[in-house]
Amino acid sequence: MKAVRTCLIALALLASGSAGAQTNPDPVAQANEAAALLAEARAALTAEAGASDRIAVLTEAVRGFEAGLEAVRESTRQAVIREQAITDRLAAEQARLGALLSVLQTIGQTPEQAMLLHPDGPLSLARAGMLVSEVTPAVAAEAAELRATLEELNRIRRTRTVAAAQLEQALLDIQAARVALADVVAQRVRLPQENAPDPVLLGVLSASSATLQEFAAQLGALDGPAAPRADFEARQGALPLPVAGRVLRAAGEPDLAGIERPGLVLAAPARALVTTPAAATVRYVGTLLDYGNVIVLEPQTGYLLVLAGVDDLYVDAGEVLSSGAPLGLMGGRPQTEIGFASGQTRQETLYLELRNGGEPVDPGTWFVTDKD
Repeated sequence: MKAVRTCLIALALLASGSAGAQTNPDPVAQANEAAALLAEARAALTAEAGASDRIAVLTEAVRGFEAGLEAVRESTRQAVIREQAITDRLAAEQARLGALLSVLQTIGQTPEQAMLLHPDGPLSLARAGMLVSEVTPAVAAEAAELRATLEELNRIRRTRTVAAAQLEQALLDIQAARVALADVVAQRVRLPQENAPDPVLLGVLSASSATLQEFAAQLGALDGPAAPRADFEARQGALPLPVAGRVLRAAGEPDLAGIERPGLVLAAPARALVTTPAAATVRYVGTLLDYGNVIVLEPQTGYLLVLAGVDDLYVDAGEVLSSGAPLGLMGGRPQTEIGFASGQTRQETLYLELRNGGEPVDPGTWFVTDKD
């Protein structure tokens, strides 16, 4: 029969179909995770807190928005990748799917009495019936898989639409959180630091230094305010990066000009918040050579943590900060963060160097990075 022959052809096509695409992270689940992060950040932003806690609350809100923004962008990237994979697969299997649809239409339109006739008699009719009974489940399973694929494609497209709206609103929210944090930091009362470094001496050291390493070594030799009592060494390998970003160059890895530096170069989104990885005393804040703004922290006696590339500064020399306290913001313009389709953002760079006893040590063995 015609229906049987069509089914057999379709079965051969289905058997030779390509395997399913490789499993990718679920963009729908990532979008839900991003929504949860953004909701938590908004709750922190609007939470009532005393003056002493407001900085910590706003800092957590900004970091929450940064994590939520990254999750939104990642879900958008994965949605684009998954949508393209599905459409490519459907295009490549267009002929096979056409045969499948033809079989489904033929089975649905063939009269029942025609299915009971066969020109070669009852034996051939029985054989044909057995073939149809074997083919029909395969066709049904393939049709169910096709339906699930199309439903997934619709979900992913809806996810992209929702993610674009989430990203636009989150960019406004994070800007409001940054402004609020800057206002609270500016309004706080700063107690006089009896042991704060002499600004004149610091100015002389910074002006006479030829390199950042030389300045850090000279600064480490000066008497300064006592470092916080914290077992900094015990946290080796578990310290968070001071900014939400990724390692652009490892310690000792040459840049395009062939210059090697003993610290990490981190790529971070524009206007990302920079915080202290551990409780520390601020030994120096100011500009130095061509590094721009430089912050030198002392997390433990003998250790200096050097950060170069921060734009807006929230701290002064001599302050004692708790772990996670805000130091400042990266440079760049907020509107350059928008990247709805591709998820790409404007990247700024932060230089991170760690010294012990005046000698540089590899920060990659101290901090949790994307290369771990």
